Amino acid sequence: MKQTNSLSSRPSSRRFWVWILLLLLSATLFHGLVSLPPPGDTNPTFHAASRYLDRSADETGFTCSFLAVLLDYRSFDLVLLSLFFMSVTLMALLLSAVENLPLRVSGRVWTWASLSSSLTLLVVGSIGLKDGSNFMDYEFWAGVFGSSARAYGAWITGGLVLLTVASSLISVWKVWTHGKEKRLGH
Repeated sequence: MKQTNSLSSRPSSRRFWVWILLLLLSATLFHGLVSLPPPGDTNPTFHAASRYLDRSADETGFTCSFLAVLLDYRSFDLVLLSLFFMSVTLMALLLSAVENLPLRVSGRVWTWASLSSSLTLLVVGSIGLKDGSNFMDYEFWAGVFGSSARAYGAWITGGLVLLTVASSLISVWKVWTHGKEKRLGH
C-alpha cells in the first residue's frame, strides 16, 4: 500500500511544478505585453530602439534602419543563427552516415557551402578577437576596408549567414529526399 501512495503522489508533485512554471511564464509574458508602447507611438520609449532609429544612418552607413538593425546592431544574433544552421547541417551529415545514404555531388556542394560559410564567419570573427576588437566589430573591418568599413562588414556577415542558412536547408532537404527514396525503394 505504501508504494502505491508514493507513486500516486509523484504526479501531483509534477503537476505542482508545472503549474508554478506556467504561472511564472504567464507573468513574464504579461509583463512583456504591458511594457509594449501604445499603438501609434512613433517614438518608442526603449533606449536601444530610439538609438537604432535616430542614429542608424550615421553609425552604420545604412540609410534603411531595418538593414542597420539586422546586419549591424544585431550581428551577434546572425552569428548564432549561422552556428545553429551549421549544427543542422552536421546533423544531416550524421543522419546520412547512420542511414548509409550516398551523398550525391549536389548534396556535397550544398553541405560544403553551409559548413565553409559558417566556418569562414567564425574564423574572420576570431581574427577580430585576436586584434583586440570585439567579434566581427566595425573596428576590425575598419582595418580591412577603411572608414566605410561598417557597412561592408555588415554585408559580409549577412551574406555569409544567408549562404549558411540557404545551403543548410537545401542540404537537409537533399538528405531527407534521398532517405525517403531509399526507404520507399524508388
